[in-house]
Amino acid sequence: MARLNLQGITVQYPAARRPALADLDLTAADGQFVVVSGALRSGKSTLLRVVAGQETPAAGHVLIGGVDVTGLPPQDRDAVLVFQNYALYPHMDVQENMSFALRVAGVPEAERAERVHEAARLLDLTAQLSHGPEELTGPQRQQVALARAVVRRPAVLLMDDPLAALPPNLKDHTAGLIRSLARTLSVTTLYATAEPGPVASVADRRLRLDSGRLREDTAVT
Repeated sequence: MARLNLQGITVQYPAARRPALADLDLTAADGQFVVVSGALRSGKSTLLRVVAGQETPAAGHVLIGGVDVTGLPPQDRDAVLVFQNYALYPHMDVQENMSFALRVAGVPEAERAERVHEAARLLDLTAQLSHGPEELTGPQRQQVALARAVVRRPAVLLMDDPLAALPPNLKDHTAGLIRSLARTLSVTTLYATAEPGPVASVADRRLRLDSGRLREDTAVT
């Protein structure tokens, strides 16, 4: 876990008339779950990419755990981004998909197994560990992608509207799993979405982005 602090972040794309993010400040306390909502092109995904190191701001600083990581590449930031597109490895079963990054990082086999089974339990995937991606439903594939990020135990977890592609009747179920995950792991989380409703009850803070600026900050009680 770690405190996330964004200071004066500005992102300006060459062809755009206005900045995607304009002198944006944001702080997420250690273990806090922050939901950032906003309409299409409000800057939500850009914000996550800046934290993850996939987007370089024209101005400002990104601090994770008090360390300025603005100039560091994504692999050195300890921040993991979960996309709407789950992009699982088709030739690996669920357990292999979840443990792949740990194996590459040299995590011992026993610890890999422990982390995978913990994440599978939290995300209701224990029965699917030996299944291939083609045997999973869409929601299950999204849960595997989330589990794959969680097992790495990052300092900051970034979610780019992972419920957006799910049918309405499954959003609440998957949101419930995310709520349980957030409470259990207490990882600092930034969740960007156009529809905050399904995850509103787990949020410690709710922010709204409008034309690259934070317009409100509503504490959740």
